[in-house]
Amino acid sequence: MTKLACALLVLFWGTLAHAAPLTATRTMDLPVAIDEVTVAAQNSGYQVVKVQPIDQALVKRGYPDPGIRILFIGKSSTMDQAMKINPKLLSVLPLRLSLIVEGKDTLVSSDDLEIWKEMFPDPETATLIETWQRDLNIILGDFSGR
Repeated sequence: MTKLACALLVLFWGTLAHAAPLTATRTMDLPVAIDEVTVAAQNSGYQVVKVQPIDQALVKRGYPDPGIRILFIGKSSTMDQAMKINPKLLSVLPLRLSLIVEGKDTLVSSDDLEIWKEMFPDPETATLIETWQRDLNIILGDFSGR
Protein backbone atom coordinates (compact mmCIF):
# COMPACT_ATOMS: atom_id res chain seq x y z
CA MET A 1 0.00 0.00 0.00
CA THR A 2 2.84 2.40 0.89
CA LYS A 3 4.62 1.70 -2.39
CA LEU A 4 1.40 2.37 -4.31
CA ALA A 5 0.88 5.68 -2.50
CA CYS A 6 4.53 6.66 -3.13
CA ALA A 7 4.19 5.78 -6.81
CA LEU A 8 1.05 7.91 -7.09
CA LEU A 9 2.80 10.85 -5.42
CA VAL A 10 5.75 10.52 -7.80
CA LEU A 11 3.45 10.36 -10.82
CA PHE A 12 1.47 13.37 -9.58
CA TRP A 13 4.63 15.42 -9.05
CA GLY A 14 5.99 14.32 -12.40
CA THR A 15 2.98 15.68 -14.25
CA LEU A 16 3.14 19.05 -12.49
CA ALA A 17 6.81 19.84 -12.52
CA HIS A 18 9.89 19.60 -14.66
CA ALA A 19 12.55 19.30 -11.97
CA ALA A 20 12.71 17.06 -8.95
CA PRO A 21 11.48 18.46 -5.64
CA LEU A 22 13.89 18.98 -2.79
CA THR A 23 14.24 15.91 -0.58
CA ALA A 24 15.91 14.77 2.62
CA THR A 25 15.95 11.36 4.31
CA ARG A 26 16.69 10.31 7.88
CA THR A 27 16.40 7.06 9.74
CA MET A 28 13.64 7.70 12.26
CA ASP A 29 10.01 7.00 12.99
CA LEU A 30 7.31 9.22 11.54
CA PRO A 31 6.34 10.99 14.81
CA VAL A 32 9.99 11.86 15.49
CA ALA A 33 10.42 13.03 11.89
CA ILE A 34 7.38 15.31 12.22
CA ASP A 35 8.91 16.80 15.38
CA GLU A 36 12.29 17.26 13.67
CA VAL A 37 10.76 18.91 10.59
CA THR A 38 8.72 21.17 12.89
CA VAL A 39 11.89 22.29 14.67
CA ALA A 40 13.71 22.80 11.35
CA ALA A 41 10.81 24.92 10.07
CA GLN A 42 10.75 26.96 13.28
CA ASN A 43 14.49 27.57 12.95
CA SER A 44 13.68 29.31 9.64
CA GLY A 45 10.77 31.31 11.05
CA TYR A 46 8.01 28.99 9.79
CA GLN A 47 5.26 27.38 11.82
CA VAL A 48 3.52 24.08 11.13
CA VAL A 49 -0.03 25.07 10.26
CA LYS A 50 -1.44 21.57 9.80
CA VAL A 51 -0.38 17.93 9.69
CA GLN A 52 -2.55 16.06 7.19
CA PRO A 53 -2.59 12.26 7.44
CA ILE A 54 -3.14 10.47 4.14
CA ASP A 55 -5.56 7.53 3.83
CA GLN A 56 -6.88 7.68 7.40
CA ALA A 57 -10.21 6.39 6.07
CA LEU A 58 -8.45 3.17 5.07
CA VAL A 59 -6.82 2.89 8.50
CA LYS A 60 -10.27 3.19 10.11
CA ARG A 61 -11.33 0.22 7.97
CA GLY A 62 -8.47 -1.92 9.22
CA TYR A 63 -5.83 -1.34 6.55
CA PRO A 64 -2.28 -0.50 7.63
CA ASP A 65 -1.27 3.14 7.86
CA PRO A 66 0.64 3.95 4.64
CA GLY A 67 2.94 6.25 6.64
CA ILE A 68 2.38 9.40 4.61
CA ARG A 69 1.77 12.86 6.09
CA ILE A 70 1.68 16.31 4.55
CA LEU A 71 2.95 19.16 6.70
CA PHE A 72 1.71 22.62 5.82
CA ILE A 73 4.15 25.30 6.93
CA GLY A 74 3.91 29.05 6.73
CA LYS A 75 4.66 32.44 8.19
CA SER A 76 2.63 35.60 8.00
CA SER A 77 5.32 37.56 6.15
CA THR A 78 5.14 35.15 3.19
CA MET A 79 1.38 35.66 2.98
CA ASP A 80 1.83 39.44 3.05
CA GLN A 81 4.54 39.35 0.38
CA ALA A 82 2.50 37.10 -1.91
CA MET A 83 -0.55 39.32 -1.53
CA LYS A 84 1.44 42.44 -2.48
CA ILE A 85 3.42 40.92 -5.35
CA ASN A 86 0.93 38.55 -6.96
CA PRO A 87 -2.23 37.36 -5.14
CA LYS A 88 -2.34 34.25 -7.35
CA LEU A 89 0.70 33.01 -5.40
CA LEU A 90 -1.52 32.59 -2.34
CA SER A 91 -2.60 29.25 -3.84
CA VAL A 92 0.97 27.99 -3.25
CA LEU A 93 0.73 28.83 0.46
CA PRO A 94 1.13 27.44 2.99
CA LEU A 95 4.16 25.59 1.68
CA ARG A 96 3.90 21.80 1.79
CA LEU A 97 6.32 19.10 2.88
CA SER A 98 5.43 15.44 2.32
CA LEU A 99 6.72 12.86 4.77
CA ILE A 100 6.84 9.28 3.52
CA VAL A 101 7.97 6.31 5.61
CA GLU A 102 10.05 3.75 3.71
CA GLY A 103 11.13 0.98 6.06
CA LYS A 104 13.10 2.61 8.87
CA ASP A 105 13.70 5.80 6.86
CA THR A 106 11.47 8.84 6.57
CA LEU A 107 11.72 10.83 3.35
CA VAL A 108 10.75 14.50 3.44
CA SER A 109 10.01 16.12 0.11
CA SER A 110 8.96 19.64 -0.85
CA ASP A 111 6.78 20.81 -3.68
CA ASP A 112 8.69 21.84 -6.78
CA LEU A 113 8.04 25.55 -7.22
CA GLU A 114 9.79 25.90 -10.59
CA ILE A 115 6.53 25.66 -12.50
CA TRP A 116 5.27 28.75 -10.66
CA LYS A 117 8.28 30.70 -11.89
CA GLU A 118 7.42 29.62 -15.43
CA MET A 119 3.77 30.63 -15.00
CA PHE A 120 4.65 34.03 -13.53
CA PRO A 121 8.02 35.02 -14.98
CA ASP A 122 8.09 38.63 -13.77
CA PRO A 123 11.25 39.28 -11.73
CA GLU A 124 9.51 40.20 -8.47
CA THR A 125 7.45 36.99 -8.45
CA ALA A 126 10.47 34.88 -9.41
CA THR A 127 12.49 36.41 -6.59
CA LEU A 128 9.76 35.60 -4.05
CA ILE A 129 9.49 32.01 -5.28
CA GLU A 130 13.28 31.65 -5.16
CA THR A 131 13.15 32.85 -1.55
CA TRP A 132 10.64 30.12 -0.74
CA GLN A 133 12.78 27.54 -2.53
CA ARG A 134 15.82 28.68 -0.56
CA ASP A 135 13.83 28.47 2.70
CA LEU A 136 12.65 24.95 1.86
CA ASN A 137 16.23 23.94 1.04
CA ILE A 138 17.41 25.34 4.38
CA ILE A 139 14.63 23.56 6.28
CA LEU A 140 15.39 20.23 4.61
CA GLY A 141 19.09 20.74 5.16
CA ASP A 142 18.43 21.46 8.83
CA PHE A 143 16.26 18.35 9.07
CA SER A 144 18.88 16.12 7.44
CA GLY A 145 21.78 17.61 9.39
CA ARG A 146 23.50 19.15 6.36
